[in-house]
Amino acid sequence: MRALLIIVAVVIMVSCSSQRNLQKSYVGKPLSSLESELGKPQAVFNKDSGDIYIFEKIELLKSTEISQHKLTLDPMVTPKVKKTSRFTVTVVDEVIKKIEVEEQYDRNN
Repeated sequence: MRALLIIVAVVIMVSCSSQRNLQKSYVGKPLSSLESELGKPQAVFNKDSGDIYIFEKIELLKSTEISQHKLTLDPMVTPKVKKTSRFTVTVVDEVIKKIEVEEQYDRNN
């Protein structure tokens, strides 16, 4: 019984991940659907298994106060960060076959 619960929990965690949702949204669709959201690709590589497109999306995240659920004189504040999302897309015959995302956070001073 316990093993069954662990297996169900792992399946739910994998199926609800952001990477999986990205796969569900774009795999099997034309490249133009992704280009309409992210713009032109930063780089394009031609390989035997298909063309690889790299897209970048940059967001500036504001600083926010961290709630500590108590009254304090010195509030904790998160720093401003620049979030860069790199999408690596494998395309065969103008159809998306695989998509991966890598996120990087850089502090703004």
